[in-house]
Amino acid sequence: MTWRVVQVIAELFVATYCVKMRGGCYRFQAQYLRRIRVPEISAVGKRDQAALRRAFRRRDRETASSIARRLYGIAGGA
Repeated sequence: MTWRVVQVIAELFVATYCVKMRGGCYRFQAQYLRRIRVPEISAVGKRDQAALRRAFRRRDRETASSIARRLYGIAGGA
């Protein structure tokens, strides 16, 4: 998944664990990516599961981002 929402959420997690280098790049290793938490499917409501499927099939980034932000408890737009 190369969508912006995935990138933003990954950056939020990686920024928590990594050092930001000159030029804005993060210095990190694979173990930092393993720390990114993905909600258990059972923790995601059926309506959100269906809405995410529809959004991904339609390539509707705004809807997918909105749902993902809500699931992660992240306020605002990306």
